[in-house]
Amino acid sequence: MPPALAEKPGLFPDLEEVARAFALLTRGRPLVATPAGAAEAPVPLTEIAAYCALFPVAEPEEFVSLLRAMDEAYLRARMERMPKTGKD
Repeated sequence: MPPALAEKPGLFPDLEEVARAFALLTRGRPLVATPAGAAEAPVPLTEIAAYCALFPVAEPEEFVSLLRAMDEAYLRARMERMPKTGKD
């Protein structure tokens, strides 16, 4: 097993619901045009609201806040891996 997988941090049990939702919702995110080509956009709030309507979410405001934070971290990591265009 690669060290990164063997040493990965565990997920707090109260965040498992948010992680499952993120895994589902991230597949439906739109793409936007950038100078480097297409890039992923944030998960739309309408998609999060639809998720909350389909699945019971105990605290929607906290759920949205946590999901948005996870989404921002995901997009930041994706941007860091994108090749530089040299047009800075």
